Amino acid sequence: MSSSATNIGPGETRKRRVLGLAALAAGAVLAFGLVVVGAPWWSRAVVFFPVWLAALGLLQARERTCVALAARGVCNMDAGELSVEDETAARELRDKARRINRRAVLVAATVTLVALAFPA
Repeated sequence: MSSSATNIGPGETRKRRVLGLAALAAGAVLAFGLVVVGAPWWSRAVVFFPVWLAALGLLQARERTCVALAARGVCNMDAGELSVEDETAARELRDKARRINRRAVLVAATVTLVALAFPA
């Protein structure tokens, strides 16, 4: 089920894409560094946070839907925040935001499990 509802414009989409790519790079460097220095397996769980942020940013950019804005019932089509007046559209955006967040958590959990699997 794909939703056509969006709540961010091209400029806001670009911000989330850049944030996602930066967080992805940080997560990859962090994971690589922890494995190389032989950090204990449990300490590699910190990889979850930058990878979750990366997935969240990239998924929001792809879906053109900001999770935080959807939760507040607003949109930002690059001209400032405006309230979403249509309750059906607001509900659709909140549902879409929940799906985005669930996918980001799933991606982060999977990558974190892979990082934990490397021997110390």
